[in-house]
Amino acid sequence: CALVISVPLAFFAGIGRASKDGILFKGGTVMEVISKIKAAVMDKTGTITEGKFKVRSIIPYGKYKKEDILSLAASCEIYSTHPIGKSIVEAAHAEDLPLCHVENLHETAGLGVEGMVDGKSVYAGNRSLMAKAGISEQELDALHGEGTVVYMAKEGSLLGCITISDALKEDAFSSISEIKKLGVTPVMLTGDNRKSAEAVAEKAGISKVYAGLLPQDKLSIMKDLRRKEGSVLFVGDGINDAPVLAGADAGAAMGSGADAAIEAADVVFLNSDVHAIPQAIKLSRKVISTAWQNVAFALFVKIAVMIMGLLGYANMWVAVFADTGVTLLCILYSVRLLRMKL
Repeated sequence: CALVISVPLAFFAGIGRASKDGILFKGGTVMEVISKIKAAVMDKTGTITEGKFKVRSIIPYGKYKKEDILSLAASCEIYSTHPIGKSIVEAAHAEDLPLCHVENLHETAGLGVEGMVDGKSVYAGNRSLMAKAGISEQELDALHGEGTVVYMAKEGSLLGCITISDALKEDAFSSISEIKKLGVTPVMLTGDNRKSAEAVAEKAGISKVYAGLLPQDKLSIMKDLRRKEGSVLFVGDGINDAPVLAGADAGAAMGSGADAAIEAADVVFLNSDVHAIPQAIKLSRKVISTAWQNVAFALFVKIAVMIMGLLGYANMWVAVFADTGVTLLCILYSVRLLRMKL
C-alpha cells in the first residue's frame, strides 16, 4: 500500500503545488525529465524579454523618406502575428500613415515577409532576406541600428531600416542566477541579430548565445547541446518554437505565447515569468527525491519487520505499523509537497 499510494501521490502533490504558482505540468514523467536536466535553453523574445516591441527609429537609405518606409513596412506586416510585425503596424497607425495593398504576400519563418506592390517586389526582413532581394552587405553595413533591425527593400533597392527594441523581464537576471546555482547551464537561442542578442544576454547574465537562427537551426543546435551538456529543457513562446519544444527532452511554453507552442510543450508557465523555470526545476527535484525516500523508507521498514518476524520479535501491532502505519507516514510525507516554498 505504501509504495502504490505514496509514489504517485508525490507526483500529484507536486503537480498541485506547481499549479498554485501558475506552472502546469502535463504529467508526472515530465517532472522526472526536468529533475535531470543539465541545460536550460531559452528563446529571447517573449521568454527572457517582455515581447512588447516598440519602433525606436527609422533610418532611411539615400533619398527615401521615413514615412514611406514605415508605411510600406506596415503594409507588408499587416497580417503578421509576430510581435515585431505587430509593433510596425502599431507605429504606422499611431502616425495615421496610409497603407498600400500588397499582392502575393507571404512570410518566410525566420527571415521576414515579401510581396508585390504595383508590380514591384518588396521585402521586409533580416539580412538573409535582403540577400535574396539582391542587396549587398556593404549597403546594409551603412545602416547602423541598436536592437532588432528590419530592413526594407524594393525592386533590388535598399530603402532603409526600422530599429525595434524589447525590454528585459524584471525577474530575468535573478532567475538566470538561480538557474546557475541549481547547476544548470542557461543558453539563449534567437533569430535576432548577434549584436542585439548579446546585449540582452549580457543584461540577463547568460554567457552562451546563438543568434541569427532559423527554426531548423534552433533544433540542430539544441541536439548538439544535448550531446555536449546532457538533458535539455527548452523554453519558448512563438509558433516557430513548436518543433524545438517537441524535440527537446522537456519543452516549456510561456502562457502568453502562441497556441501551437503551448500545445507542443510538456510544461506551461501560465504567468510567463522567467522565475518559473528555476521553480519548476526545484519542485521536480524535490518530487523525485520524495518519491525515492518513500520507496526506501517503506522497503526498509517492511524488510526489518520481516526479519523481526523470522526471529520471533514481531507481534501483530508491529505488523500493522509496517503496513498501515508506514502507508500513512508516506502519504503525509508526500502531502508536505503541497506546502513547499518555491
